[in-house]
Amino acid sequence: MTTLPIMPVWLVDIIGSFLVLVLSLATFGRARRLVARDRENALYLFLYWLCLALMLFGVSRALGHLVGRVLLFSGQDTLWHYIRPYSGGLNAILSLTIASITLFFHHIQKLYRRMQADHQHLEETSKEILALNREMEALVMERTMSEMALGMADGIRNPLHVIGGFSHRLLKKAAPDDPSRHWAQAITEAAKRLEEMVGKFEALAQNKKSFFTQEDFNRIVREVLEILQVEFEHKNLHLVTGLHPHPLYCQLNRHLLKVAIAHLMRNAIEATATQGEVRVTTNEDKHHILLVIEDTGCGMAPEVVTKVFEPYYTTKIGGTGLGMVFVRQIVDEHRGTIALDSQVDIGTTVTIRLPVRFSEAEI
Repeated sequence: MTTLPIMPVWLVDIIGSFLVLVLSLATFGRARRLVARDRENALYLFLYWLCLALMLFGVSRALGHLVGRVLLFSGQDTLWHYIRPYSGGLNAILSLTIASITLFFHHIQKLYRRMQADHQHLEETSKEILALNREMEALVMERTMSEMALGMADGIRNPLHVIGGFSHRLLKKAAPDDPSRHWAQAITEAAKRLEEMVGKFEALAQNKKSFFTQEDFNRIVREVLEILQVEFEHKNLHLVTGLHPHPLYCQLNRHLLKVAIAHLMRNAIEATATQGEVRVTTNEDKHHILLVIEDTGCGMAPEVVTKVFEPYYTTKIGGTGLGMVFVRQIVDEHRGTIALDSQVDIGTTVTIRLPVRFSEAEI
């Protein structure tokens, strides 16, 4: 029989169980509304499942305590001792469920943050690709306009030579007091001025400094290596870098150059077996900056090396044979040179030399 002094304890237990039940139902309702608002939000999903488990735990605990107090108060001790292990076991299962949900979503949150970082990286890469496309379109347009301008200049120069030549002959044949001599002199001077204008126009059309800015070559190489770091780790390759300790500034198109370097690096990754080594070094001399990419891959036979830069020549299944052609074109646009040295079963070395000053091209 229950005595009066423990009644306050029972009342606190009953009221506390009732409050736990009410609050757990309220939090679950709030979490459900959040999920209904945004079903793809990972945090809302976590709160929903956590509040569901807490609500079930609250209901189980409240019912267990209420039923237990009623049975004990009515003298049904034997029945309560029979039910109690099942109630405690259910509470233990729900406690483990809450802990499992928390741990699960803790790992999901890490994955979610990684996905966000990858998404941001993908957006940045997409922006770079769009910028590269714009640069390529602008470069193609510039080259096309330059070729048209040079063609027009050549077309104008030919009749100018005829006009200038005949006007010189007229000047030689005309007497000093002949009125036509003045006209021939005017024609000769006008033809000379036109020829000077055509020469300036050709020099302007041949100027390739558009779309090139002063850039740190080391920074561009680092950005490419950062992008390809995952590919090195996936194939378990050793990347050895020996970049020049000081910035290497020159006139560069960073987007085009990153494409060229990335293509050469991927070739080295594909050619090198697992546990192999790829070495990337930069240096400078008096007039040039140098990039050297060395790998310990399968290498190429001499007859393959001589055809690497030929369009549509490839040793890869499904390859287009245009990758190295584009690389050489980009290097040519920078007025640089690219050289390959490869030996079968030893590896390949690619050396790029770019002029420090854009006017110092080796033509």
